[in-house]
Parts: sequence; C-alpha cells; structure tokens
Amino acid sequence: MSRRGRGALRVAATLLLVAAALLARSATSPSGGRSEVRRALPAPSPTPLLSVRRVPWLLVEGAGAQRLQAGLASLLAPLGGGACAVVSDSRGVIAAHQPEASLAPASTQKLLTAAAALSELGADSRLVTRVSAVAPLQGGTLTGDLYMVGGGDPILSTPGYVAYLRSQPRTRTDPVTPLSGLVDAILAAGVTRIDGAVLGDDSRHDRTRYLPDWKPSYRSEGQIGPLGALEVDDGFTSWGGRVGAEDPAAFAAAQLTALLEDSGVPVAGGAGSATAPAGAREIASITSPPLSEVVAGMLTSSDNLTAEILAREVGVAAAREGSSEAGTDAIVAEIASLGVPTAGVDLADGSGLAPSNRATCNALLSAVRLGDAAPFTALSDGLADAGESGTLALRFVGDPVRGHLHAKTGQIDGVVGLAGRIDGGRDLHFAFLANGDFSMAQGWAFQERVADLVGAYPDAPPAPDLVPLPGAE
Repeated sequence: MSRRGRGALRVAATLLLVAAALLARSATSPSGGRSEVRRALPAPSPTPLLSVRRVPWLLVEGAGAQRLQAGLASLLAPLGGGACAVVSDSRGVIAAHQPEASLAPASTQKLLTAAAALSELGADSRLVTRVSAVAPLQGGTLTGDLYMVGGGDPILSTPGYVAYLRSQPRTRTDPVTPLSGLVDAILAAGVTRIDGAVLGDDSRHDRTRYLPDWKPSYRSEGQIGPLGALEVDDGFTSWGGRVGAEDPAAFAAAQLTALLEDSGVPVAGGAGSATAPAGAREIASITSPPLSEVVAGMLTSSDNLTAEILAREVGVAAAREGSSEAGTDAIVAEIASLGVPTAGVDLADGSGLAPSNRATCNALLSAVRLGDAAPFTALSDGLADAGESGTLALRFVGDPVRGHLHAKTGQIDGVVGLAGRIDGGRDLHFAFLANGDFSMAQGWAFQERVADLVGAYPDAPPAPDLVPLPGAE
C-alpha cells in the first residue's frame, strides 16, 4: 500500500475508534438499556457499521488535498522562492506553497487597493465633479470663467469613449460617469453662454503624472494615462493609439467645452487649466456611480488608472494628501485594520504596475475572502469570469473551469498572478503568484495550470479504490 493510502487509513482508523467509544457510551448510558440501543441500530448491511467506508468523504478530501498539494509543489518548486500559492475552503487552508513569500503581485494587488478603498471611502460613497464660478450669471450668461473641479472620479467619459469601451471585450461592462450628464446639469442651472473660459482644476491630488518606478513603455504603450484628480476618457486624447494628455485637467475642460458648444452653449474663452479661486460658488455637479460599482469595474478590466486614482483618494481620506505615497501607506494600514496579514506587503503604487511592489499569497487570499460579505462584496462581484468578462473574457473558453473560475489576474514582465474563487461542487478561494524569468505565454500557462489544479479538487480516486468493499482484494 502507498504512503498516501496508509495515511488515509490512519485517519479512518482514528474516526472508527471515536465512533466505537461513542457507541459504547450509548450502550451503557443510564437513559436507556441495551435493548433500546439495539432497536436504534440500522438493519444489517453488507458493510459493517464501523467500516471506514461509512466516512468516505474524509478519505476523498484527504487524498484530494494531498494531490493538490503535490500538484502545486511540482509546478512551483522549480521557481524556488519566487512563487507562492494557497487554497482554502470555509473550514481553512487545504493546500499551500510558501504562502508568506513576499513577491511582486502585478495587478492582483488591485484587490488590496479595492479593499482599502471600500473600507476607507465607503461602498456607497460617490465621487463628485463640480463646476463653479466667481463671475455672476446674468440672463443665462456666465460673465467670467467656469471652473471644472476634479473630485477624483476616474471614469468620467465622453460619449465617444463610452462607445469605444463597449466595443472591447475587456471593458464592455466598465462603469462610466457620462460627461454629457454634467452638460445637462449646467444647462439645468440656466447657463446658455460662457463669456470666459472653461478651466480644469485638478488641485485635489498632486500632479505627478507617471510614477518613477514605472517602465517608460507603460506610458508610450498606453498601459496607463496621466494621473490627476480630474480625468476624462482615462486621460487619453486618442483611443486607438492611447495617447496620454500632457495636461489631463486642460484636456477634461476641452472635452466639456466641446460638449457644451454641441449643446448650443458658446464658450468665448476656450479651455485651459487653473485652480478655482477661494469662494467660487458651485453651479452644477455630477456624481459617479456608487464606489462599489467603480471598484468592481476596476477589478474586472484591471483598470490601472482607476486603481491609482482610488489609491490617492484613500490618501486624501486617511491623511488629507492626494499623493501615491500617502495613498499606498494608507492602503497598507487600512487592510491591516481589516485583518489582512501585511507582513511582506510593501506598496509603491495602487495598480501593481511597479515591479517594486510586494505582497503575499496570504494577503491576497485574505482580501479575496473579504468579498464574501458586505460591505466588501464588490471584491467578489468584480472578479473577471473565465471565458466571459474582463481580463478573462477571451481566456479559458474551452476549459472545464469556464463558468466556475472568478479571478483577478496579474501580469507584468517576469510576474504573473491569479487570485479569486472557484465554485462548483465545493467553493474554494485561492491566490497564486510567480516571479521569474518567463515569457508572457509561459505566465499564462502558469495561471491556467493553477486554475486547473484548484478546479479539479478533490480529484481523488473513487471511495472503493481508497477503501475496498468487504471481501474485495
């Protein structure tokens, strides 16, 4: 018999001893005689009452856990200290491989940013973009400048950009705040002409547009637009080539100006950027969808810009500082207060683009599990569905885990990760990271193999193979 088989029989033997003790106790209990015990016993069966075949589920799960553990070890051991994995169900950890290893997490890190944002800002909160003025409004004419004041809403979008997002499999379900809604609010306030300019104000956050830890190609290839508290169309002036605006606040003001003029409101002074004067009065505003929807969308399509802006908003809420440094410090502190283990967690940004970020599989798994209950259900709702949505819309299409795998992906050069849940016969939560010298295709293969291993659990032999029927050889 194999070592695994002997281990399974030892577990079963222990259970049989406990069962025998309970039966003996019942037989001698003062509350009933032996005849009562005999009447309570089931009819004779080919399988003895105390057979280990009466607890096959323990054997199946035990063997399945051993197989999963061995499969993860076989896959990840060649990476040495550069990989981690952990799998759990409602009762605890089933299998793990170096779950405390501190590794670059790529975009799986967005789970940590999302958890902190939901906790610090509130799942029902909304991000507000306002327009204000100092000059009077006379007979429908604003006699001076109109200030468009950013409130950290990263999903303000023109009608053309909304159509573009809906045309892409990865972003077709992304939430948006329609910029046309702000135009409607301005019209409803009675504005029919602006004699001054429309000026974008993004002073709520600092004006570091791209972080020093990021590869230059992230900017040139359109992985992320310029950061700012006032963003329209993710800060991109064109969508096909994904060219970032030099001044995202001025670009936002220009888009609002164009929509106003299309709606019959002439703007004499054009568009630009400036900080609204103290005492400027609000004329109109527009709010984002609830933060829970913004967070879920950010996770599904792995929106880097939204993750970075939300990180800065966490910094504003926690430390009154809209910087990436304040935001990442606040994220770590906030998730620690939620019970997420932060040993080995060190963040340089909110999105996971920086290769200097560090997280652990234990931390990612804990964040995934937060999504099981309010107010963090957006963490679960936002996981991409294999073969159906977001970053997994075109992945796992012919795989058995399609329809069962819901996960946050992550991948940058030499880094790959996957964290989420698999439902089916058993609901499992898992997290996986790998750092090393491998290609993008090899990184995808790691993701697929881990998903298949977890999805196959318990993948154990049938119970008769574990514990033969009476009389069988």
